[in-house]
Parts: sequence; structure tokens; C-alpha cells
Amino acid sequence: KPKFNYYDLDYLEKKQPDSILYKTDKDESDQIGLTAVSIYRLGEGGTGGGWPKDDEPMWQRMSYQNFDTSLQRSNISMVFASGPFPLSQNLRERFSMALVFGTDLDDIIFNKETVQQIYNANYNFSKPPIKPILTAVPGDKQVFLYWDNVAEESRDPFLGFENGDPTLGAKKDFEGYLVYKSKDPEFNDIKVVTDSKGAPKYWKPIAQFDLVDSIKGPDPVGINGARFWRGDDTGLQYSYVDKNVNNGQRYYYALVSYDQGDPEFGTTGLQPSECTKIISQDFAGNIQFVDINCAVVTPNAPVAGYVPPSISGDLNQVTEGVGTGNISVDILNPSAILNGAQYKVIFNSTDDYPQYKTESLDIVKTYNGVTDTIVKNLDTTAIGADRRTPPFDGMSLSIVNDTVISVDTSGWVVGESNLTMLVYPDDSNRRLPWPSDYEIRFSDSPQDTTYISSPPYYSKFPINFKVWNKTEGRYSKVAVKDNDLSGSLTLSDLIQIVEFVGPPSLTNSRIAWNISYDPPIDPEETTQEPADGDKYLITTRKPFLTGDYFTYVTKPSSVDNTLAKQELEEVKVVPNPYISAASWEPRNLNSTGRGERKIDFIHLPAKCTIRIYTLSGALVKTLYKDSGFNDGSISWNLVTEDGMDAAYGVYVYHVESSGIGEKIGKFALIK
Repeated sequence: KPKFNYYDLDYLEKKQPDSILYKTDKDESDQIGLTAVSIYRLGEGGTGGGWPKDDEPMWQRMSYQNFDTSLQRSNISMVFASGPFPLSQNLRERFSMALVFGTDLDDIIFNKETVQQIYNANYNFSKPPIKPILTAVPGDKQVFLYWDNVAEESRDPFLGFENGDPTLGAKKDFEGYLVYKSKDPEFNDIKVVTDSKGAPKYWKPIAQFDLVDSIKGPDPVGINGARFWRGDDTGLQYSYVDKNVNNGQRYYYALVSYDQGDPEFGTTGLQPSECTKIISQDFAGNIQFVDINCAVVTPNAPVAGYVPPSISGDLNQVTEGVGTGNISVDILNPSAILNGAQYKVIFNSTDDYPQYKTESLDIVKTYNGVTDTIVKNLDTTAIGADRRTPPFDGMSLSIVNDTVISVDTSGWVVGESNLTMLVYPDDSNRRLPWPSDYEIRFSDSPQDTTYISSPPYYSKFPINFKVWNKTEGRYSKVAVKDNDLSGSLTLSDLIQIVEFVGPPSLTNSRIAWNISYDPPIDPEETTQEPADGDKYLITTRKPFLTGDYFTYVTKPSSVDNTLAKQELEEVKVVPNPYISAASWEPRNLNSTGRGERKIDFIHLPAKCTIRIYTLSGALVKTLYKDSGFNDGSISWNLVTEDGMDAAYGVYVYHVESSGIGEKIGKFALIK
């Protein structure tokens, strides 16, 4: 708590009429400032001379140069004043005031200087980014968090224009997201990053995601040696799964956006700032307010017989197209998954085939006969195996895109040949790895003629095979590097697949892939060259091309009553025994009393009745559960039907669920 001798009200600013232009600069000495402070004990029952109705005592306390701040450690009242000053008829005067607190005198002085800077800038100070909207979904020993990207459009006029250009608007200074988790609604238990004097300055996050822009590491400005960590250039994320949780424990989460700061601003620089996080709780432990970027959740096991949501469709290869990557669907909010909705993930790429690059994707949903594009032109460069798309319909996607064209597999698929045929890119300036799969089809008669004639190693001669481009549905040209100058394809020669960038011509020809034509690796093995009908297959890894798409269909969570019957034996009470208190109970904000008490019944069916009896059979409490599929628990506050605290001892509970069955068990309350 602040000590009132460190309390500062020196910023009561008032313009004096003696200035020539009846105006003052913000730092001029003719400001009145604070002229009186009185801290006193307020009398009981409206007496004691400190109430607003007591004109004469109040006037004395407000008199010029009356400073009385000696009273400490008491329930106090306070009067502060600035004046006197003339106020002529019909004249309006404005004043500014700052109420400054701090953990010690140095902290108050620092805050005082900050407030003065804000006042001097006519209240036009740097602002944190917009608050994102956080959604938190409790699961079984995990909590799913996901959020929107509205904060990334934040602009701060205090920092000037984007790239110094007024036509581009105010500067965008968003930098990243911090995920905070606490067992305290005020997050005090995680404010552990201290300055050089040991005063707590920053909160410790459980996750941080920032732009890839080289703004990373400790902020160079800092506060008394404490420096804000700006990130590690991880790239932005829009979801996070916290698996370090215990079922039944209440957790408080906040997702804050923060800006870049500006080390070069002014004489001292601006440190990064983060948006606020507010969760309000009354003295009874009841949550009064949860801000849009905060959440209060209690993870628990799902109901008995729970069947999680599922995805149908092949996500390992495109439904149609050439790309060889894959996608995975991460369920973030089971209750938001639709029944029978079809999703189509469509990719877009650059037009410079075959050197194209995947640029973006669209997600099209068809549900109840209505088709709608729910995600448009989402940049795929920021998405990967560990970097998911922004959430949609309770899920998100992670994508593995083979951005580099390379050989995936190769080998004989038909025939008994044992030749060693290794596939690799050419190393000449005519190299151009081609994003296609190929099938080399051998015959016992000439099928094609080599394309390139460039003596001594290249000449045109007939060959007993053709190369089929499976991806593009056509035959490709072939060159043979005749290493032994035999004028025919023989062992140790080099087969080269030829493609064209433009109309077929020698100038437009490129070497897509080299294929060795060598004896078996084992010199003792008898060489068996390809025979009529033999086939050699080459597959390549390639990026997603425009028009490539995946499709999948969603199925929501459900309850299987047969499974629920089997799982009734898992119903139990936690903690059991209950000994005075449980770790999940919230702190008691009252000066007296022990606060909330509770036990949980877990693994319950979605709809059931729980009756609690004494050992003698007296009914103590009846609880009714009728909930969604994701929470198989219900709490009892240890208060009986008569409104009395339950006595310590052993109790019997009876769980009954229509169509599923019943379960009888015991638990103990120990003093």
C-alpha cells in the first residue's frame, strides 16, 4: 500500500491571471500548483468538522499553504486545494489534476515525470494497440485459447505517419501478443519481472507471438533496469493450447497486444506498451467483469459417454491438384463444430509456372445448402506445421507446404530390373527442377529419339523408352549424355528429362531431372536391364498450385449412452477426502471468514440428479445437472438444503441418470 507521505498531488495546474496573454506554457512557473493538503480522520456520524457541510473547518483545511499529512495507518479523508485565484463573472477556467501513486518515492517521482510528459503533450500520448477478443474453451486437463487479429490494425497518431507519408495515415505500431495465465484475477502472482531495485514491473507470459521484423529481444529503453521482452521473431499465432492445468482449478487468462515502442523517440525513447487486462471480483469471490481480452475458465473432464468431434476426409493429399503437402485440423471449440458442414481449402499461387510459389488460400464452407467463402486470400507464408490459421467455426488449420521442388520417391514399379537409377537436379545453367511426377515406360523396340544433339556427348539416336509426365498428362522429351560415345543408351550413361519454358525449341529447353543409368550397387549381382513393359516411377515434392484444394466434413461432439453406462464407474468426488480446504478455492478477500468451499462430482452424465445423504440416510442436498457435453462436473458448496454448512463426516452420494444408470459412492469431509 502506498505511504501517504509519498503521496503526490503536485499536478493540480491552474492558470494565473498575471500572465500578459492570460495563458501559460505547460512548464511555466506561474502555474498555481498544489497549495494545500489535509489528511485527517473523518468523524463518526457526520461530526468532527471534516464533512463537506462543515464550511468553516473545510475552508481552513483548504487555506493557502496548509499542509498536514502526518496521519498514517488509519481510515482517512483527504482535502487538497489549489488557489486562491479570481473567477470573474461568466469566466470559465479549466484545470488539470493527476493523482499519482507509487511503490516508493522513486517510483512516484518516475510516475510524476511520466504524467507531466502526458500533460505537456496535451494528452496526446502513445497508446497501446487495440484489445483482441479472446475466446477460452475448457477441456479435459487443457484449455483452448484463440483470438482475432483486430489489434494488428492499430494505429498510433502520437508516432506520426506510416513511413512518414500522411496519405498512408497514422503509423501502425503493433508488434505481438502475450498470453498471461494466473490463479489471481488481478494477475499479481505472475508479476515477477522486477527492476534493478526489486520492484515488480512486468508480468511473465506463458506464450508470446511476435512479427518477424527483427524487432526482438529486450527493449533498449527499459524502466530502472527492467526491460520489456519484445519477442523472438516467432511469427504471429491466433491460438494456444495450455496443457499445464489441473481439472477443477479456476484459471484467469489474458491475451494482450503490445506495440513496438520507439527507442529513438524524444530524448529517452518510448518503451513498448501493452493493452490493459481487467477481471473484477467482489469480496465474496464473485466475478463482476471480464474484459474482452480476458477469460475465466475451469477445465474439467467431459460427460460420461462423450464422443469428441471428428473430421472426415483425406488431409494427407489434395482432393484435386498437384501440391504434395498436407493439412491438419485443430479443434479449438468442440461446441462450435457444425454437423455435416463441408469445408474446401483452396490454394492460390503465382503465375510463373514452373517456378511458382504458393501465396494464399481461401476457405469455402457449404452448410445446409448455402455456400460461403469464410476466409479469403489468407497469406500462407505465415502458416506452417506449428503456425496455425486464424480460428474459424471453432477450429484452425496448420499446413505443411512443400515450398521447394525436389525428388520425393523413385524406383521400379513394374519389372525385375535391378539397375541403379538415381534422380537428382542438373548442375548446369540449364537446370530447372520441374514440379511433375514421371513414369519411364520401357519397351523392346524404339519409342522415341533423344532430343539434344551437341557432339561429342550428345547426339540423336533412338531409345527404347518414353517419359510420361503424369502431372501434366503428356510425354516429355529426353536427352542422353552418351558418356562412352557409343551412340546408344548403355550402362553409365545419363538420362535427362527435358522440359520447355515456352514453345518447344532448343533455346527454351531446360534440364528438369538427371537420372543415372548404372549397374546394380552390388558388383556380384547379375545386371538385369529393363524389359518390355517395365516402368520406373519418379515423384516430386511441389508447392500447392492455384486451384489445388482439400475437402473435409465435420461432425460435432455427441454422447453414446452405451459408452456412458460403462463409464458410470468413473464418477467420483474430488477432493476425497475434503480436508478443510481445496487448492482450487479462490482467495478470501474478506478480513474474516474462510470464503468459498466446494467439492466437485466429476465424470457425470450430461443430465443427471445427485443426492447426498448422511450415513443414517438423511437427505442433505440434491443437485441437478443438465449441461453440454464438454463439462462432466458439478460443484457442491458444502451447504445443505437448510442453508447450513455441512458437518464434517462421511457422506453417501447417489447419481441417477435416465436411460444410462446409477452410481453410489462415498466421500468424507475432514476438519
